[in-house]
Amino acid sequence: MQTHPFDPSVQSSATTARAVRTRRRMAFTAEETRHHFAIEALEKPGAFRPQPYLYTCVRCRWIFRLNDSRGSIVALDGLGRRLAEPENAKRIVTFHRGPCPAFPVLEFLVPEVERESGLARFISKVVGMLRGSTDRRRSRTRHHEPTAA
Repeated sequence: MQTHPFDPSVQSSATTARAVRTRRRMAFTAEETRHHFAIEALEKPGAFRPQPYLYTCVRCRWIFRLNDSRGSIVALDGLGRRLAEPENAKRIVTFHRGPCPAFPVLEFLVPEVERESGLARFISKVVGMLRGSTDRRRSRTRHHEPTAA
């Protein structure tokens, strides 16, 4: 059964008194979604030319050719031909940090834990220590008071 989000007869869990706040979290970290490359050194075109390499992602099979000119990156299709420009630029952006398209974009909800800020925690510790020291002073003065006769 589907309900309309603005239907007043359906009460949202966010409006209940004990609702747990959640936030979205990615299923994989940025490090996990990077390309994993098999690197092949290609034939060097000349003594003073940079060494070209062929990088093939073992997950998604995208191919990149590096160092045709120093520092250049070119995305290739499965037959080793340069890709047309919108696709070429889109793939080059993912070369260094990903994400590899073999990973689906998965998110899940994580309950938020309300945490005390560092400053508030520090202040409460200091106040607790001050209260403890004044309580100890009061108890000492009570024990050492002279008795009236």
